[in-house]
Amino acid sequence: MSKERSSKDAAAGGAAPRFICFLCKRKFQSAVQLTRHKQLSELHKVNLQKQDEEIQHKKDELRKAVGHVRKQIHDLEHVIVKNPTAEGQSHRQSLEMKLRQTLGEYGQIQEKLEASRHQQALERSGAPSTAGPGAIAKMTEGRETQVGQLIVSVGSATWQGNKEVQEDRYMIDMHFETSDGQKVVGFCVLDGHSGSLCADALVESLPRNLGKAISKVELSDDALSHILTEEVVKTDEEFLCKAREREVLDGSTGLICLIYPSEGRKGGQRMMLANIGDSRAVLCRSQNGKLHAVRLTDDHKPGRADEQRRIEQNGGVVDHKGVWRVFTPGPASFGGRNILWGLAVSRAFGDLLMKEPQRYGCAGAIGELVTAVPEIHTYDLKPESDRFLILACDGIWDVLTDEAAVSVCTEHQTADLAAHALIRRAFEVGSDDNLTALVVAWQQADSEAPKEDGGDRQRQRID
Repeated sequence: MSKERSSKDAAAGGAAPRFICFLCKRKFQSAVQLTRHKQLSELHKVNLQKQDEEIQHKKDELRKAVGHVRKQIHDLEHVIVKNPTAEGQSHRQSLEMKLRQTLGEYGQIQEKLEASRHQQALERSGAPSTAGPGAIAKMTEGRETQVGQLIVSVGSATWQGNKEVQEDRYMIDMHFETSDGQKVVGFCVLDGHSGSLCADALVESLPRNLGKAISKVELSDDALSHILTEEVVKTDEEFLCKAREREVLDGSTGLICLIYPSEGRKGGQRMMLANIGDSRAVLCRSQNGKLHAVRLTDDHKPGRADEQRRIEQNGGVVDHKGVWRVFTPGPASFGGRNILWGLAVSRAFGDLLMKEPQRYGCAGAIGELVTAVPEIHTYDLKPESDRFLILACDGIWDVLTDEAAVSVCTEHQTADLAAHALIRRAFEVGSDDNLTALVVAWQQADSEAPKEDGGDRQRQRID
């Protein structure tokens, strides 16, 4: 064989793709064979189970370690109060440093578990994967687009966390156009409960319904506000029809954000939020050289005074059992059983029994106890002082203040990194819920128009 021929063959061989299952330490001749191995191989299934068991064992150990260090700090505080000494203060600082390190390890091991879940979902679907040995699968997304004079960037991240299933959903690529050719972009966080059927249905139907309605009107705050209210209620009714047929209790909160050109301010932008439930929108705003957290939505909890009045006027019961909940006034016959149902939010999509308790024999109820009618908030977006927006489910806000969430995000350069850091921090400090966060950032556009998917453009910084 000639030297030239040998070199060509070597080059060809070197360029050939390698198809490897790093978990099972096996090589394959093609992507098809690798996919079949991951989907059908008993060896791969056993190795996945072993990997997850090892991760879970380590996670349990770290969770106990976190609790132990916290108890040590708590016990030491009582000692220091009675007898403050330099030695005691030094010991407390040492314990606090140990706690931060242990919490970091706890978040890191959960990240491995989330990566394994994500990887297995890809393998079940037959989607290709390029993850190498020890690699953490990408669980964040980013998009970038232009609206008027603004380049808008959004980053998303989601973890299943300590719950048995992932019921959160989100949308970061909703693009609409009004009848007069104005562009509107939208983002949405959905926090499902009692199952994921409702959240999944919303992902499919909500953008479609909004898009059809927006395409028929000229751009204005009034038009968009009317559409959001009307189409949210319409989308809810569509799901309730399915829920009646199947007799399911699935529901979901929702938080929708629209960004669009201002009708009265040349080059200006507006932001409209439609809130249904207890996900929350928090804005980072710069004032007098300092960053502040500005809450833009109000949580819909049954204990909120106006929500409680509405519920009780319709025959519902509001009580505090650990958290504020709305209850049916008596048992209802649903799905072949008698149940007394309660919910920790006062507005949501779905939740058939809370929308129509009287249909199911619940004596005393005269109207819907939980409503899907959204609260609408509209703001002028001011890029010179408004830095970024956080849209997140209650799994974040149950353990982090608005200010703490903003602080976490400002430590990172891009929206997707900020969203990822936010859910990880919430997990580390004790959230047991599903965790989903979107971070939306913006800057004045230059002459270069961004690509719709942001794939070839460097993501803008938020720090």
